[in-house]
Amino acid sequence: MSIILSDLAERLGAQIFEGKRGGKRQIDRVYAGDRVSDLLNQASDTTLIVTNLANSSVVRIIQLMDVPGICLLNGVQPGPELLQAAKDHAAPIIVSPGDMFQTCAKLHQILETQRAPQTP
Repeated sequence: MSIILSDLAERLGAQIFEGKRGGKRQIDRVYAGDRVSDLLNQASDTTLIVTNLANSSVVRIIQLMDVPGICLLNGVQPGPELLQAAKDHAAPIIVSPGDMFQTCAKLHQILETQRAPQTP
């Protein structure tokens, strides 16, 4: 089961910087890391990328892959180059106030809640 990026960002307490399609992209998987080669290898059209990187490396990921969004950590605000790439390629940037561990734990909890069978 997936969740819409804007809903996920709200539940995470993250700020969202929207691309062309805004936060309407579906997320069903999260991959966290800081090695660009790993991020590129794991990226997909439903995988939210979580990273400490907020530089031109992330711009390249956005340009090369159809990711639904990038989550930056520790409240780090994206620079103009990253925001432009996000806008051009419809890959919103969300900024989590937490570190890698806190953010991933919360994302896991959110996605597991979405996957749990709903009881009447």
